[in-house]
Amino acid sequence: MDSLLENIDKFLEYVRKEKFFSDHSVNAYKRDLYQFYKFCKDKNIQLTPLQALKKITLRTFIMSLSNDGKKPRSIARKIAALKSFAKYCLKQGIIPANSVKVIASPKLDKPLPAFLTQRQTDELLQKPENTFDATRNYCIVEFFYGCGIRLSELSSLNLNDISLRQMTVKVFGKGRKERIVPITAEALQAMSVYRKHCKNTEEQEIPLFVNKKGQRLSQRQIERIVSKNLSSVSQQKKRSPHVLRHSFATHLLDAGADIRAVKELLGHASLSTTQIYTHISKEHIIGIYKQAHPRAEQNSVTDNKI
Repeated sequence: MDSLLENIDKFLEYVRKEKFFSDHSVNAYKRDLYQFYKFCKDKNIQLTPLQALKKITLRTFIMSLSNDGKKPRSIARKIAALKSFAKYCLKQGIIPANSVKVIASPKLDKPLPAFLTQRQTDELLQKPENTFDATRNYCIVEFFYGCGIRLSELSSLNLNDISLRQMTVKVFGKGRKERIVPITAEALQAMSVYRKHCKNTEEQEIPLFVNKKGQRLSQRQIERIVSKNLSSVSQQKKRSPHVLRHSFATHLLDAGADIRAVKELLGHASLSTTQIYTHISKEHIIGIYKQAHPRAEQNSVTDNKI
């Protein structure tokens, strides 16, 4: 096996087994790094990390991506994968220096996250029919909006991750980092109603969200459930579970929650990641202005008087 490919595969095992990256993240790394390997092979570059990770090779690879019409976000992701791989190679003593860290990523516009208005949320969280599917699906939505957890975190929940007494849920985020998140009374009530339709309700080491056979729901199944529910209250294109996570964070900040507390609730490693939620609705800004400014009520002048 070529040394470069061999080390890429070792790196993928490292991030899977030691860094606890999700299958989705590992597969994304694999696609990007295998593409880089193929590029080096096609260009007759010596297939070792020492040669492939040279600055000139990296710049040529990035230029080829741009010439092929790859979008800046896609290029940035591939550069990030190469940086992680190079950092691993440096740590393992495979290369003497990391040339990738000086490669700049393209500047990206940060799109505002899609979220629901409070009115849409209230509409979404109407009590369901008392059937297995309806109560389970409602509970899923309540958990996403009430806790702000990720899809991967929700899909892996077990019954014993829920503390009814403390009203908290234990989740394992990126890199298997554990955090304790408060849970609403509404979500716990929804869980109680839903679990009455399930088998083995006394057992603890069983998945929280299951199908009628008691099997854990896949992430794709949960995505479809959430998408169907969101389509009933919103016409926006994005209808993923992340819309509910975005709504959770946005509504907390709009209500005056401390951004550092929201960061901990979301399980973000950096405050800069949380700051994207500091967009505030126009109505909220006007409301604060009218409440706080001493002359706000007198400023309702028409344009022709200015």
